[in-house]
Amino acid sequence: MKKILVVFVFLCAFLMISCDNGSTLINPDKNHEASNDKDTDFIDDSDEADTAHQNNDTDSSDTFNDGDSSDSVDDSDSTDSGDTTDGDTSAADDDSGLTEDDDHENDDEPVVIVEGLDYESGFIDLEENTYTLSNKSSKSGRAKMWYYFQPADKNPESKPLFVFYNGGPGSSSALIFLYNTSKKTADQAFAGEGVADNQWNWNQLGNLLYVDARQTGFSYGIVDNPSNSNARSSYFSTANFNVFVDAADFIRVILRFLDNHPKIKSNQVILAGESYGGTRTTAVINILHNVADYAQKNRVFYDQALFNEIAAHFQEIDPSVTGMPSTEKVAKQFSGQIMIQPLAMGQQQLDAIGEVLEQNDSPLYEIQQATGKKYTPCGSSWNCDKYNRAVNYVRNAGRDIYSYRREYNWLFDYTDYGIAKITQFSMFGQFIMTDPTKIEDLYAANRTGAFRYSGSNGFSRNITDLDKFKNLPESVKIILKARIEQRNAHPLSSGDLESVFGTLPSYDEYYLDTSDTILSTFYNASVDPYSDVNGEMFLENIKTAKTFITKAEEDIILYARATPEAAKKFSSVSSVETGDESFTVHFKDGQSATVTFPFYPESSHSVSVNQPEKFFKDVKNWMN
Repeated sequence: MKKILVVFVFLCAFLMISCDNGSTLINPDKNHEASNDKDTDFIDDSDEADTAHQNNDTDSSDTFNDGDSSDSVDDSDSTDSGDTTDGDTSAADDDSGLTEDDDHENDDEPVVIVEGLDYESGFIDLEENTYTLSNKSSKSGRAKMWYYFQPADKNPESKPLFVFYNGGPGSSSALIFLYNTSKKTADQAFAGEGVADNQWNWNQLGNLLYVDARQTGFSYGIVDNPSNSNARSSYFSTANFNVFVDAADFIRVILRFLDNHPKIKSNQVILAGESYGGTRTTAVINILHNVADYAQKNRVFYDQALFNEIAAHFQEIDPSVTGMPSTEKVAKQFSGQIMIQPLAMGQQQLDAIGEVLEQNDSPLYEIQQATGKKYTPCGSSWNCDKYNRAVNYVRNAGRDIYSYRREYNWLFDYTDYGIAKITQFSMFGQFIMTDPTKIEDLYAANRTGAFRYSGSNGFSRNITDLDKFKNLPESVKIILKARIEQRNAHPLSSGDLESVFGTLPSYDEYYLDTSDTILSTFYNASVDPYSDVNGEMFLENIKTAKTFITKAEEDIILYARATPEAAKKFSSVSSVETGDESFTVHFKDGQSATVTFPFYPESSHSVSVNQPEKFFKDVKNWMN
């Protein structure tokens, strides 16, 4: 009989510690402490009503499964030998859309924990892998990839798995994990200086898996002799940090996680990435949906071990699969993508943003009116980059490029306050909802080969060091400069994890929120985040994956109104039709694909920070 635990274990006894534990966290803005009105931080006054945390449902005619349970891969004939529990339910037995009985966002019903699907955090090992990218053979290094798993509140065996991550590249998943998607929130608007229940947790919609990218968050790289600076430096190369290896890392982690959890091994998977996470999602979906073509060496990337692992997974959950799975077979499981202010179409997307931001209704003119700082568009000047001109103008006007109505670097200042909480042991366990002392690979004594930095004293935060990034795109330098300035002004708390897990060498660290070195390395790869191949893959993907993209008004760095315009720049597209909260891409081959595109008028680059309620409800409607 399947054992059901109806008593939800909130916290281990050792974690029942007051959140006011002498932490040196500094609230970046007193107006946000324990306040539900984040828009009071606007620099300029506005008569527009605050919608940040109001009920704002969006109608949707789409259904995630179109009412057809066959869209889930059936593993009824392929029971994992390691799972002896009777009555196991496959994803095909239940529509993974949310029903009224599942919607308990405001009730007090107890969470039901199913054996084998409890709250869980830990590491998944990545071995060395040889691959080919742009006809050049390389080898990726070893790593331990950190994950947080939270089961759905009800019926997790039949619910989809949401896989969350942030971008950068070089950023951890902490922002989206700690800011209003998971069971607990660090958002000071709700949690003050501590940890609080998140009313809009996505556990009401499905199972949640958060993954830290290689060398970010709690994930760390491994070399044979980390005390050797040359060994550490050699790891920070494009062999480890490029669009396709990054995607391969995440595919391996997701498949291995599913293999370790037989009850949801065949469940639908929905990828949810923010910012560069959109590029990562694009590459992950493209490799998976077209693995048979990749395996025939018809694409820019080739990794035979990865392709074999993908094939083995689908052969296990669907006995009808022989050889490499078809696009249709893969798309039944990896069926959806949620892109939060994504970089999805490379340089073409940035060019489209620059063009849209020069139009008469551009928010840059709103900034000009509010600040008196004159904006001068490029116009027809041949040697003026419209995107760089716009982003530099916002910075020079003292506004946040990620949230233009707020002061310079507002978003990072605001979220750093919450992210720093996870490095406090008394709160760490509350966020992951399990006992961190039982995670062996966290301890200093067990971090064999672990390291974070190429140098011996961490990162240099000197702005003049940007000179060594002279080959990077100007837009990347702007982002790097803003981030370095912000971190210098507001260093992230180092926390007290060493007091529990042991002292680390100077080149290692328990937690790393972002890495400037990783970001810069990505843009030296043969396929970088600005490459056109990303846009081509994105457009191919929306034909086979149900797609949701946020349209946040205040984000300049990836101004979402330009997303449909960017699609028009690719030769495969004949036209793009825009609606109120969707757009449809018409392709020259006669196919069309509609993308859900809801509007967030009060949101920054991070929609879950500003409008978590609307975001939750929009995704719920999209799934139904």
